[in-house]
Amino acid sequence: MKKLLAVIFSLFMVSLILIGSSGTFVSFNAAREVRVNVVPHEEEYLGFMCDDGYSAVVTVGVNEKLDFEALTVRNHLNDLKTVDVTLHPDYSSLPDGVAMQIETEDGSSRPIGGEGEYTFSGNVSVGNAEPGEYIIPVTMEARWNGGDAWVSTCPIRLIIVGGPEIQKTLIAGELSVPSGEAAQWTFRITLDNPGKARNLTVEDKIPSEFEVVSVSPSTGVYLLTPQGNFVNLTWNVTLDADEEAYIDVTLRTEGFNDCGEHVLNPGAEVVGHNVSSESINVTSDCDPGTSDCKMCVSSKVVSGPRLLFPGQAATYHTRISVKNKGEAKDVTIQQLVGPDFEVTGHSASRGDVTVSQTPQGSLVTWTFHLDVGETATLDLYEHTDGIYSRRALLVGKVYVVGCGCTGCPHYVYTTSCHGCHDNEVGAESPDNTGIESDNCEGECG
Repeated sequence: MKKLLAVIFSLFMVSLILIGSSGTFVSFNAAREVRVNVVPHEEEYLGFMCDDGYSAVVTVGVNEKLDFEALTVRNHLNDLKTVDVTLHPDYSSLPDGVAMQIETEDGSSRPIGGEGEYTFSGNVSVGNAEPGEYIIPVTMEARWNGGDAWVSTCPIRLIIVGGPEIQKTLIAGELSVPSGEAAQWTFRITLDNPGKARNLTVEDKIPSEFEVVSVSPSTGVYLLTPQGNFVNLTWNVTLDADEEAYIDVTLRTEGFNDCGEHVLNPGAEVVGHNVSSESINVTSDCDPGTSDCKMCVSSKVVSGPRLLFPGQAATYHTRISVKNKGEAKDVTIQQLVGPDFEVTGHSASRGDVTVSQTPQGSLVTWTFHLDVGETATLDLYEHTDGIYSRRALLVGKVYVVGCGCTGCPHYVYTTSCHGCHDNEVGAESPDNTGIESDNCEGECG
């Protein structure tokens, strides 16, 4: 009767179920060791450690991995008997995107000598899983010379918390600035850390056409490293659970030499967490002047691949065409060739061409005279030894001095895909019949 009461009391205190063994007595120790009598003697037992009813409490974030101690088992059988122990976890409650492994779940065993103990290890990998709490029951199989037992141990408590979140905002400066004028911007990267303490690294790229004026983090340390056409920003920060931090970055330019959109800053990334912010783009605005701007202008890619593998060399041919729809005039055209490309040659149907180097790339300036109804063309030849960013500017919009920008910029993209089709930009008509332009309506005949 005394043993029966002890069994009932222990089941009530620790929710421990003895599935099957050669003994029946279960007791609870104030030191948080659960003792299971697997033989008829009260001084002989197997023990395992629990804390608040769990063998382990594991907290892990979304898109994180973690190793942990799953269960500690102690052997208190007489005669220094060796016990071979195998753990059988039940993962049926885990959601999609979560993978857990406990030592010996494959059916192997670990020997524990008399009065010895062994701590079983585990690991968990969480992808894009739903945050929450999950319970993993664990059954212990014990075998020794002369007996065996199957015992439900304290379960494992898995807590999945949300991963870090990042956002980028422009806190000073204008999204549209006049072409050729100096401008300055400040953007802020904000990092939120829900659920658990973390050591985090944020990486960002700053295009080298901008000057870094200042960097000011609320906490942590940062490093600026020039690399090709970018300056890499690395920010290392340690945050407690539910803590927030930010870093402010101020950039400036002496003025854009072209028209259209510039990437002020691409998306910042939290390393190892598959999360990134939006990019910030600014526009160089070329306002039309009051001079005679009745011209049709186009910029076309004649030949060259649209997609490149990273580091792949390639050669391009682009063409600017201008048709005069107004009075006779002297015209100055400017176009920026991206910094990843070298201008290897040019051929103009009339006028003079110069190529100068700027922080943004090669600036092509073409000056010529057009009588009423005349057309002029400029062929440019570009080469790259390789591109490593996702997108690279081949040629920007055409800037007609005194009139503004027209046409579309052309980009080259990189891909890691092998065996892709449609890798060539279709050669556009060298005759330029039906030139389209932002400066006139319809087509130029």
